[in-house]
Amino acid sequence: MTRTVGIWIIAGIVAIACIAEDDLTLDQRHKRLSEQLMCPVCDGQTIDQSSAAISEDMKSVIWQQLEDGRSNDQIRQYFVQRYGEAVLAAPTGDGLNIAAWVTPGVVAAFGMVAVGLAYLRMRRPSAVGTRSAIEPSLNNETDHDLDPYLEMVDAELDTANSNQDTAR
Repeated sequence: MTRTVGIWIIAGIVAIACIAEDDLTLDQRHKRLSEQLMCPVCDGQTIDQSSAAISEDMKSVIWQQLEDGRSNDQIRQYFVQRYGEAVLAAPTGDGLNIAAWVTPGVVAAFGMVAVGLAYLRMRRPSAVGTRSAIEPSLNNETDHDLDPYLEMVDAELDTANSNQDTAR
């Protein structure tokens, strides 16, 4: 059942993505272009979101060019020539702008790998009778060298504990 639902969802997404520019009405194309172009004087707003005078002028230029029969690409190119690439809401996929498209995927992939490795490490059973991760492990030679000191520490602890018991 869930497989069938997944197939229908994927088919719907593909169908929406395949809608050609020619299949859209002028209103839909105007809306789409207004969402793809940034307002040159507003901070982080598309001309669709902005109420600045320049945004209103840009919207009317879009209407004029749509009525003249220009394609969306031609209209976007007109604004890029006039205002530079900063007018595009999404950077183009060429030159140094490719980093803006690739970096999020690379970061997400590294993040998923890090989470997966952490999960596997947490799921790994710890060996019984081994030293904890906080306590450093000592090799056999060092263990033998420390035996006299460890015996002294044990003796002092025993003495301290017996003094506490007699004081009570």
